[in-house]
This record gives sequence, C-alpha cells and structure tokens, in this order.
Amino acid sequence: MMEIVVESIVSDRHFGVIFSATILSETHADHGRRVRVRISKGGIDRVPIPGERWLVDGEVVGTRHGPQVEATSARHLLPTGRLVRDFLASHAPGIGQERAARLWSAFGEKLTDVLADEGAVHQIAEVVAPDRPMLALRLAAAAISSWMDARSEAAALARFDGHGVTNLAAARRAIRILGDDTVERLTANPYVLVPLLPWPVVDGIGLRVAAGSLSPTEEVRRQVGAADEAVKRALGNGDTMLPEADFRKVVRTLLKAGSPASVDAAVTAALRNGAVVPAVEGFRAPGAALMEDGIVERLRELMRLGPVGPVRPPSPSRLAELVADVTSESYPLHPQQADAVMQVLSRPVACLTGGGGTGKTYTCKVVCDAWERMGGEVLACALAGKAALRLSRSTRRLARTLARTLGELDEGERLDAVLDDPGTDEEVRAAALRKRIDLACLTPRTLILVDEASMVDVATMYGIVRRMPDGARLLLVGDPAQLPPVGFGLVFHRLVTDDALTSRLMHVHRQAAATGIPAAVAAVRGRRMPEFVEYAGVGDGVSFIEADEDALAGEVRRVAAELGILEGGAIVVTATNGGNAGVHALNESLHERHVASTGAFPMRGLLGRFFSAGSPVIFGRNDYRLGLFNGLLGRVVRTFPDEMAVSVHFEDEAEPRLLAAEHIVDLDLAYAVTCHKCQGSSAPRVVVPVYPSRVVDPSWLYTALTRGERQVVIVGDPEHFSDALEKQFAADLRRVGLRWSGEAA
Repeated sequence: MMEIVVESIVSDRHFGVIFSATILSETHADHGRRVRVRISKGGIDRVPIPGERWLVDGEVVGTRHGPQVEATSARHLLPTGRLVRDFLASHAPGIGQERAARLWSAFGEKLTDVLADEGAVHQIAEVVAPDRPMLALRLAAAAISSWMDARSEAAALARFDGHGVTNLAAARRAIRILGDDTVERLTANPYVLVPLLPWPVVDGIGLRVAAGSLSPTEEVRRQVGAADEAVKRALGNGDTMLPEADFRKVVRTLLKAGSPASVDAAVTAALRNGAVVPAVEGFRAPGAALMEDGIVERLRELMRLGPVGPVRPPSPSRLAELVADVTSESYPLHPQQADAVMQVLSRPVACLTGGGGTGKTYTCKVVCDAWERMGGEVLACALAGKAALRLSRSTRRLARTLARTLGELDEGERLDAVLDDPGTDEEVRAAALRKRIDLACLTPRTLILVDEASMVDVATMYGIVRRMPDGARLLLVGDPAQLPPVGFGLVFHRLVTDDALTSRLMHVHRQAAATGIPAAVAAVRGRRMPEFVEYAGVGDGVSFIEADEDALAGEVRRVAAELGILEGGAIVVTATNGGNAGVHALNESLHERHVASTGAFPMRGLLGRFFSAGSPVIFGRNDYRLGLFNGLLGRVVRTFPDEMAVSVHFEDEAEPRLLAAEHIVDLDLAYAVTCHKCQGSSAPRVVVPVYPSRVVDPSWLYTALTRGERQVVIVGDPEHFSDALEKQFAADLRRVGLRWSGEAA
C-alpha cells in the first residue's frame, strides 16, 4: 500500500478512473515521484478530487506513458494538517480556498478538533464570513457537516475492515445506503448487507457480532437474511420466482440447517418479514413481483379502456386508405405486413414479431407514418445504443435508448413540477421550459415503439409502462427466439404468446431468402440441425467447418481472413471474452496479422489496447453529445500517437471522426465480439466458433446466425453444435412470476 496525493484526473469512465498523483509514502522506493494511477470502478468508490490523499494498493510499473500504478483498490484518507484546508475547499459548499485558508490561519493544527465539535458553529462562522452573520452560520454548518460525513465514513470503513470486508466499493455503497448510523445498524443487523456482499462474508459478520450464540431475534434476522440471499441469487440468474422446493434447498444450504423444522422456521420468518411473496408455484422476489404485477395491471387497464384519447383509429376502410397513402410505391407491403399495420394501429397494446428478412423494420416505419398522419406522436426507443441508431435511420425519427428515455421522463416530471408551481421565478420558468421542449414526453397522443423488446427486462419495462397515460399506445417489436434480457424477468416473451396482442410476420422476402440464412435460422429455431452448404470461400449461405478444440482458433483466423475480415467484410461472433477462441485472444492475434500484412503502426491506447489504421473497432458507451452509441462499429482511418487520438470511420457515417484520448478509452478492437455485444448489428459475413460454454444454446446460435447478411461460417465440433441444440432456449429456463391471460380485467 502507498499513500498518494491526487494531482489531476486524466479519465473518468464507467469501467474505471485514471488520475495523476504524487507518492507521499516516505518508505516507498518512488517517494516523491509523480505517477499515473489506473483503477477499475470495482476498486474505488468515487472519482478522487485533486488535493485528496488516498491509500492505494498496487505496484509501480514502467509504461510508454511513464510510471503507472495498476491499482487493485484505493481508499480515501481523512486529511490531516494543511490538507484539511484543501479538503474543506473542495468538499464544503461555499467555503472555497480563501475561506479555508482563513480557517487554517485561525485554528492551525487544532482545526480538526474544531470541525469535530458541533458546538463550534459560531467560532467557525466568525472566521469564514464575519461581516455576513446569516451566511456565516450556513457556511460553518456546511464545513462541520462535510467533516462529520468524512469521519462517519472513516469509522464505518474501519468497522468493515475489522470484519474482513476488503471490497471497498461495496463498503462505501453500504455507507451511502445505510447513512450516518451505518456502524449502529451494522451492529444491530449485519444481514442488511446481503444485497451488497457475498453470503459467507455477511454471515461471518453476523456470527461474530453475535459472539457465536444467536438470540431468538438474531436467529430470525439470519433466517430472513438467508431468504434475501436466495432471492438475490435467483434475480442474478434472471429469475423472479423460485419453486418452493428450490427455495427451501437454497435456504437450508445457506443456514447449514440440519432438520426440516429449521427450514420451516426460516420460511415462516421470510414470509412474515416480506422477504418473499407467496405464489402458487413457489415464492416470488418481492420487488420484482411488484413490478411484474404493475406491468400486467396497467396493460390490462389500457386494453380495457380501448381507443380513448385524442387519437382514435378511423373505420377499417378509411384506415386502409391512410396506410396506402403512407406506403411507398417502390416498397409495397406484403399482405402479412399490411395486416400487421392495421392490427397494430387498432390495438392499445401490440406486439410485432418475426424472424430475419420478414420486414419488421419497414412495417414499423409505415406504422409510425400512419400514426402521425392520424394526429399522433411517436416515441421510439431501443435497449442498446446501436439498435436505437438503426431505428432512427430506418424510421427517420429520433430514437433514444431506453435508459436515456427513462432519464428524460424523470427530468421532465421534475421540470413539470417547476412549471406548475405558481411561485416559480419567471427566469427559472423560462429556462425550465427551454429544457423541457427537447426531452422525451408521454402524452395521450404518444405511440411508444420499443425495438429489440425481447431484450428488455422487467425493471425497464415497468419504468415505461407505469408512466403511460390513458390514450397512449405501446408497440413492442422483437424476436423471442433471440437472447433474453441481461436483467431479470421476461415481459415480451409472455405477451407475444397472446394472439389478441401479436402480429406475426412469417413471409421471408425473396432477397433475404436467397442467401439461405433464413432457412438455417428457422431450423435452429426448431432446434434442428440446418442443411449446410460446402464452404468454398466467399459466397452465400451457411457452412460448417469441422475443427477440434486445439485447431479451433487457427481455423477461425484462417476463415475470417479468407472472408475479408482484415478488409472489413466479416466479423467473428463468439461466446466468451476469454479462451483461445474468445474475444480477447482473437482480437489480439487478428490485429497482429493485420499489422504484419499492412505495416500499419500499432498505437497503444490508455488502457493498453493497440489500434492501427484499418483495424475494426467498437465503441463501448452511449455519448449523446457526440452521437456515438454503445455497440457502434467502425474502422480506424489514422492514428495520432503524439496526441493520443485516432480517426475512426463509423458505419453508415459520411465522414470519419477524430476521437481524442478521453474517448479512446471507450474503443476496443472488433475483429471478434460477443453475441450479446453485437445484438442490433450485422455484417455481410460472419464466422461463428462453437465450443463448450454454458451460454451456447439454441437462442445463442439463433442470434449469432442472424448477424450474418450473406454468409455464415460455423467452425467447431458438430457434436458441440448438436449439444447446444438439445438445450432449452435461455428464456424457457427462466422462472418468472409474470402471468398474462390476455383478457382485460
């Protein structure tokens, strides 16, 4: 461990922080040396502030950019001496450098004692603003509060450390949730930490606090904690419900309960304390149950109300005329598409589904055009940034990610409260109104279009549905055979089984069918082995090249090169990040081949990744200011090592973009990507390595094959492919509490 003082922040991203610091530890070999510190968000709770002292665990290593600490953890240290002045200037609202300097001049080394005394408010006030007594009191209170918060955190962290909790991020999160009395609450009931820490750690703390002998109250808290842990594990697997036998088995294992009576007591305690919700099939996670039931209740209410509000469908004949008016003569609707458009426009809640090549995208555009012709408004959104960008381009309307949509709706509610308040200042009202205009809004005229709906989890869908006013419409578009949500629960998969809601596109258009991919995809959807065409280099269709595990990575590289991956004509879709045929190894080896064949200079980025002119890349974050989205694919045009910048030509954009150092951290090589990462993307030719992995099932194979536009080449052992087909679809394995009868309440 080394003590450092933060000098400046180099980069702050969702996955980690890079900052410049000076080593203060006198016994350290690099004492007084300025270094760059790099740490993931899992090892640090917040972004450091210049001037703060931190205790960092890591070694100094030499890099191209100078000495760097690859830190595994970092903990903020309570300042002493003159650093207290800097702490107050940066943490206490309104204090600033000048007033902090006055406090140091007045109290010197005793300043920490003064700040720890709540009765010293007037002493501090006389120093910070002697000529403004009311302001002085507020500033003094802020200074004391900031210091007390820091002391409380230090005490709580010490308590966690004493119990062997080494995950500082989890400890600080617990402090934020539990508040100032973290230590007291932790002592009273350690099992409040179940959502944040592994069960062995939490249970170990609980047993130590009880000194090995649990009182009846402590025993109940432990039982409820075990139930909370069982629910946490279920949600982590995507489930929102546990069959009773499975729930009892997990609880028995966690409590090391030897008798059925002990498990019975734990189940009773869990039910009495609301840790689970009883259901016919077993027990439901309480928070998820609230959201699932809320979704069902609101959708049924919308269906019961029918076409209310200012936008109502005209007669069937007039609606058919309207649809014909907005349909391009160059792209006439197939009868299935025309029927789907009519059905969607007539339903308060609708689902549209179909495999690749069935024309879902164009059908959605016609629906949007017709709805707006009827006087409505469209709010289009998708889970991933790349899918939102594709939806924007296909419907010619702004489409947002669901996260951005929900954030804007929250902000809109806040601004509406400001605008509705008669006491709001006119200047504030004008500013709020200007900001409100650009935000997403739900009104009785709104048709909410959610693309890639099969990937949307319960929490996100609940956030949309609960905000829908009477008269608003919901259209969910997706393919239930693709991978299920990363988060817990299923919504689209339940709703799409209802014929009263769902329009299904089955006809594969001639241009798509000619590739042979739709036929192979249909076979996989039916869990059948597709008919493969012989691989002969670049062509159309789906081929299979046999390779054992030792030869797999080499064959993938060979085929990918033959299909033009170095020129941008192909991509590898694989199951895992690690392993010989995983993302990291394939990206590294294919990039080395690219550099060797082109002579392009490999520029090292901030996080150790290498980029060269011509290398394919993927952007890993939604940046609305730049108009770049998570999952957006592109190709490096040029590197600028001295400026730590790259020029990237992203797909479907007219001109390359220059990305500076703060954006390079969001770039990664994209010769190979995981199937989850490329949902919403496609390529002319796709190489799919197949090897044993728990994630490789029919839905994974289906999603991987549908990434190909012209050609898919599968490489691996046919038995592994066959084994994957014998598995159930990932969504079918989920145990969820959402039940949809399809009948309005």
